[in-house]
Amino acid sequence: MMDIQKKRDLLMSLPLMEQEQRWIMERLDTLSVKEQYQLSAAILRTGKLEELAGKTGWELQTAILHMDPKVAVDAVNCLLSLEDYQVCFPAGSYAQLGSFYLQHEARLPERAMYYADLEALGRRYEDRHPGLFVGNCYVEYPEHPSAPRYTGQGIIPEDDGWSMKVKLASSAVPEGVWLRLPDHSLVNDGKPDEVDIALHELRVNSLEDCVLMDARCALPEAGNVMEQYADAQELVRDGSDLGCALEEQGQGMPNFMERYAAALEFEHCHDLRLALDISQNLHCYEWVPCAGLWDFSRQKLLEAGVSEELLDTGCVDLEGYGADLLEEAGYVLTADESAYIARNNLEFIRDWSAPEEAGPSMEQQ
Repeated sequence: MMDIQKKRDLLMSLPLMEQEQRWIMERLDTLSVKEQYQLSAAILRTGKLEELAGKTGWELQTAILHMDPKVAVDAVNCLLSLEDYQVCFPAGSYAQLGSFYLQHEARLPERAMYYADLEALGRRYEDRHPGLFVGNCYVEYPEHPSAPRYTGQGIIPEDDGWSMKVKLASSAVPEGVWLRLPDHSLVNDGKPDEVDIALHELRVNSLEDCVLMDARCALPEAGNVMEQYADAQELVRDGSDLGCALEEQGQGMPNFMERYAAALEFEHCHDLRLALDISQNLHCYEWVPCAGLWDFSRQKLLEAGVSEELLDTGCVDLEGYGADLLEEAGYVLTADESAYIARNNLEFIRDWSAPEEAGPSMEQQ
């Protein structure tokens, strides 16, 4: 494994834009075990990146970074499309794939599985869902190739869709492996996902047998999670819960992320457990976007008996008046000046955080 300085020296010598160097290095440095399977299948499917097949770790990084700029663009787009490749695990053979199908999709009773031709079912599954066996997995190709998200110009799209990346080690694999959260096994009828695939790679049966090496959270307001958690099982659980909350978007709440960001700032949040509780208590905050100040103050004035004719003349600074009303009512302007937020009197329910972790507004409740 090359040290950091050697990596930097190599990056500086390559004909890539600086943002491409940073983005590719960061992405490859934190590939989860599941993503490595997905990447292997994507490489072999595209044909453009056959030279990368079979490479892993820093060997894979070096090979990608040494490619010409056009192929490097293909590599970026390949890495951006990994989630389109579905992974069946464990399914390293046709018989295992047939068993996976019966257990997770066909719902065949376990007793009846003894009478099924698993290999024939696995081949039938492959016919219906073309893909590739990689390690102990079967990786399905996407039905329709993703449209390229990066052209080689402009900003590389953000690597999103994750809440936390956690690096775990075991006595069998002391160098550790990454997993990407949320884990979707609970919402996908028990189909093994990131955690199970990582545990198999680590050759352990439980997260209790793992050592926490590193963690990166997509939510800056969660603070330094490595200082907050010593237990890998608890961090993986809470990181996955955060991912589910971000995916659910408050059950379809309008402007969920904007409201959530404002509430996190309002509570001076620097703790993952508190961030989780805030995500489930957004109804406890009143939020008015600055873009809606005109409508907000106009409605207030109409309710006070002011005529529409006067308001429509443009002679009243409705936005200024709306901001004044909100500030008088105790609303706080967010740091990016995008919205006003205030705490209401609804009860704040804690499922993760302790009362002492609460922000100033909660302590008053």
